[in-house]
Amino acid sequence: MRQFNNITIIGVGLIGGSIGLAIKKRRLSKDVIGVFRRGSTLRKALLHKAVDWGTMDMKEGVSDADLVILATPVASIPSVAGQVIKLAKEGAVITDVGSTKRWIVENVERHLRRGARAVYFVGSHPMAGSERTSVEFAKDNLFDKASCIVTKTKRTNTRALGAVINFWSSLGAKVTAMSPVEHDRVAAFISHLPHLVSFSLAGTVADKYISYGAEGFGDTTRVASSDPKLWADIFLTNKEEILRSCRLFERYIGGIEKALSRGDRSRIIKMLKTAKTKRDKFVYEK
Repeated sequence: MRQFNNITIIGVGLIGGSIGLAIKKRRLSKDVIGVFRRGSTLRKALLHKAVDWGTMDMKEGVSDADLVILATPVASIPSVAGQVIKLAKEGAVITDVGSTKRWIVENVERHLRRGARAVYFVGSHPMAGSERTSVEFAKDNLFDKASCIVTKTKRTNTRALGAVINFWSSLGAKVTAMSPVEHDRVAAFISHLPHLVSFSLAGTVADKYISYGAEGFGDTTRVASSDPKLWADIFLTNKEEILRSCRLFERYIGGIEKALSRGDRSRIIKMLKTAKTKRDKFVYEK
């Protein structure tokens, strides 16, 4: 069922492209427009049918959009939002897919306060994706049963919040609304710390041992193949919560280390069982 006449996606990679494919599959908009920096990515997105048409002109891409989705890297989202706010029509809703929220929302809301028109912003973070970033890996079912956090503040427009929640629900996501601060605390543990640990594990292993790696090494370091620049910006824009999660991680692994040094088998088993129970709950009860 159509929810919007025009939806514009800025940044049509894996996430942006998957959004476009999902919108088109469900016929949620008359047109899906992509805004691009390079002609090569525009052509690739059209080839994979992620958008109906594309442009490298921001004004052309957003001026008639009912919903604008910012799917650019985290560090660029506030500045891109500032451009969109100046060009979007009255009543347009803007959302994003950034992995951190407090830094993004605070900076975008500063742009909104300076804006002359009634344009609305609601932060979003669909918990889906992979270490790959290109539109050629986009899937129309990427958000099916995926968790999606939508953020709200004192400035959040109720109608816009409802529209964004309904949008993600229509893509198949399980939507939860919370504050940007709470989001960043959650994301630090279930997304950012796992990436940090994966990068750290991959960086720790000596080159001469890598060829012996099997599925265990591959599974635990898969996301270390993610874009380092993108993840450096995610880490830096949520550093307080990530550092907090790191301290708790260090405490837990330190407990195992102490038990290991003492030869305390029962303590090791207890801590591993605790971890296994949580992992099994994630896999089998999600």
